[in-house]
Amino acid sequence: MRTLIIILLLLISGLARASHIVGGEIYYNYLGSNNYEVHIIIYRDCASSGAAFDSPLPLGIYNASNQLVQAVDVPFPGSVVLPITFNNPCINPPTGICTEKAEYITTVNLPPIPGGYVLSYQRCCRGPNVVNLSNPADEGLTLTVNIPTSASSFHVNNSARFDNYPPLVICNNDDLIFDHGATDPDGDSLVYSLVTPNNGLTSFQPAITPGPSLNYGPVVWDNGFSGTNPLGAGSNLQINPQTGLLTGTPQLTGLFVVGIRVQEFRNGVLINSTIRDFLFRIITCNITLQALIPDQEDLPSFISYCEGLSIQFENNSYGGSTYLWDFGVPGTNTDQSTAFEPSFTFPQSGTYDITLIVNPGSPCTDTVVKPYIIYEELDVDFTYTDSLCFEGNSVDFSGTLNGNPATQFTWDFGSDAIPQTATTQNVNGVHFTTAGTFPVKLVGTYNVCSDSVTYDVHILPKPIADFDMSPDYECDGLTQTFTNSTQFAQNYFWDFGVPGILSDTSNANSPVYTYTTPGVYDVTLIAHANGGCSDTTVKSLEFFEPLIISITHNDSLCITGNSFDFDASVSGPPNTSWSWDFGPLSSVPTSTQLSVHDVSFSQPGVIPISFSATFNDCIETINDQVFLFKEPAIHFGMIDGLQCAPFTAQFIDSSSSDTPLYYQWDFGDGSTSTDQDPVHIFDVPGVYPITLSVRTDDGCVDTLHLTRNDLVDVKPTPVSKFSVSPEETDICNSVVFFSNESTDATLYRYFFDDVNSFSDKENTAHTYFTDGSHYPRLIARNEYGCADTSMQHVYIAPYTVFIPNAFTPDQDEHNNTFDAEVALEPVEWEFYVYDRWGQVLFESKDPNVGWDGTYQGKLMPTGVYTWKIRYISCAAGARWEEQTGHFSLLR
Repeated sequence: MRTLIIILLLLISGLARASHIVGGEIYYNYLGSNNYEVHIIIYRDCASSGAAFDSPLPLGIYNASNQLVQAVDVPFPGSVVLPITFNNPCINPPTGICTEKAEYITTVNLPPIPGGYVLSYQRCCRGPNVVNLSNPADEGLTLTVNIPTSASSFHVNNSARFDNYPPLVICNNDDLIFDHGATDPDGDSLVYSLVTPNNGLTSFQPAITPGPSLNYGPVVWDNGFSGTNPLGAGSNLQINPQTGLLTGTPQLTGLFVVGIRVQEFRNGVLINSTIRDFLFRIITCNITLQALIPDQEDLPSFISYCEGLSIQFENNSYGGSTYLWDFGVPGTNTDQSTAFEPSFTFPQSGTYDITLIVNPGSPCTDTVVKPYIIYEELDVDFTYTDSLCFEGNSVDFSGTLNGNPATQFTWDFGSDAIPQTATTQNVNGVHFTTAGTFPVKLVGTYNVCSDSVTYDVHILPKPIADFDMSPDYECDGLTQTFTNSTQFAQNYFWDFGVPGILSDTSNANSPVYTYTTPGVYDVTLIAHANGGCSDTTVKSLEFFEPLIISITHNDSLCITGNSFDFDASVSGPPNTSWSWDFGPLSSVPTSTQLSVHDVSFSQPGVIPISFSATFNDCIETINDQVFLFKEPAIHFGMIDGLQCAPFTAQFIDSSSSDTPLYYQWDFGDGSTSTDQDPVHIFDVPGVYPITLSVRTDDGCVDTLHLTRNDLVDVKPTPVSKFSVSPEETDICNSVVFFSNESTDATLYRYFFDDVNSFSDKENTAHTYFTDGSHYPRLIARNEYGCADTSMQHVYIAPYTVFIPNAFTPDQDEHNNTFDAEVALEPVEWEFYVYDRWGQVLFESKDPNVGWDGTYQGKLMPTGVYTWKIRYISCAAGARWEEQTGHFSLLR
């Protein structure tokens, strides 16, 4: 039973999913006596493998609360296959497309009730290949129509019904023009709109028996689609709300759900609405011929509608061989052409319907009509005088026209002009109230045509001529720089005021001029701007000879008996004065003489001096310096340290001089050196006098001598020597005796090279705790702190245990016992043997007793066994040690 239910559910679900319902609609007629003839029209894709039409069709009748009033089974009336038609006779009809129509009819008696009735048919499903739905395989459809409320006579109503069945096939990228209008027998007003159709039953609820309540919602659109845009971007699908004319240009191919709603209004009140839910099939059609001319705005030559009366037409048609153009000039038949792409000159401005017929008179012909707007060319321009000086400016503007003489002119001169606007073709005497750049615009208009041009008018401000000199120009001599600070000018003329010549002029912006003689000159600057504007400024300036000074003197003398001679030269204006400044360390601090001799200074080093010459506010100064050498000084020392023979002495010179020093050292032991900081080794104890002589050959020339008897006192060094006994021993007898054999020593320290131990006794003994080679040292010192070191070698043999890795207890003369071999007797001893499972087979506390290979009197088998020993060796300070390993018992 459970298996049967599952099979039935799968069959129902499969039929629902395979059911390729194309669409449907509902309408009714009122027959009188509360009887209504209901028509349910269902469209089905008969080229698919989907389920057949419902037989019978379940119709649900619900009240205003969507509660089921009655369910009606409508018998299947049979179906018809609808023909595929195209408006264009030049399209080859596609194959493999089939649409069936079944119109179910039933009569129901529905007495008036509050809120009226809702007639509904619900179905699953639409099929998996619908482009514009999110999950089309589970999107059913719900068709409804209203019978109005009984509150008035509205329930006596015949609903609207669509006049034509929907287009079965639509061509992609072809104009869709379809009359989707409806008829209302009662003459009610009808309003059309594109809407989102209703969802219905799904594969999860595939039952088609009307439910106790009416439940449905809108279908879920995929991204980029909506009720008002069901065919996607660029399709521009629209329906005329009054006529129901459906237009658009599909841009995508496939199956698309489209909802068309018609609403009935009676006396301005909405009494009913129904939705035709239909699946539009858009394909790429094989159109063999089509008439196409571009919109006027898409012509390559199009700029505006006002480019003249002549048009060069473009023909985008295809599939044709003959053409007939009619350019829409009323009252004549001479406005025609049979050329492929003709040109035509229209008699006057206006709007013309351009008609192109491709293959006129042929069974396969096509016609296109486009409105073109034609106006005469309109081009305006103007001329004027530009770049006028602001003073007394008056500009004349002359407009020019290429177009209809009735063109109107509008000038805009801006808010700084008088007048600001004008409407005549020519305007004279326009005055601008400020200087600057002003955009002037002329607009010409005729009918819908307009042209404009804008030019900048430049009104130049009056120049303000001016120039500047450097703040101390009087001190710059006869070559002068004139800095131009003029405003609002482009050209300049300079006259430097030299009488009797014409070559003292310049056109530079900021010129440089050299006068030949000092004096007072009237310098003139004339500044010019475009448009005849100019300004002049004159300045009276006095220029002087340049002030030039120089000095000489001797230099670099010794401080002792120094004497300097200073000489200066001065050229400049007659009122020039001068002075020397030798500073407070000089025998002559200041002087106003050009030459000053026998000047001495009281301090060595660098001495600054200066010489200055002045006239008016001008001053020239030379800052210089002289150098005096200080007298040389001698001194030296030595790096401190213990002086034990052999003693290496490092001498440090601390002599001073402003010139190079030459050195001669005498170390008191017959040795000498010319180094500045020499190093000398004293091998023999004793006191040595150290003498240094220094000499200078420049600056303050001198030779100095210094002897120091307190620096070097070399003391004797002892000789370290000792012996050890024994030199070789083992770790269990590790006491070694040390005997001093040093000479000339008073203090001793042994380092035993064993766990950081040492002793200050002259003769001593040491117990070694570590085996191996040791290198003890003895440092012997005397009463002066001088020391010597000697070294010996001591070897301590280690404590060793040897364990074999196999033995053969076969009762022959060799290797019958497994035991350890120790060179030295241990203090404590434990020896264990284990089998492979860890059981103790043998143990002994005597290092001389080994295992004979038996356990409990029985000889153990051949194999691998484990041993462990624990012991305390005879070494000083020894502790428990443990070792483990494996061995083999062999036969």
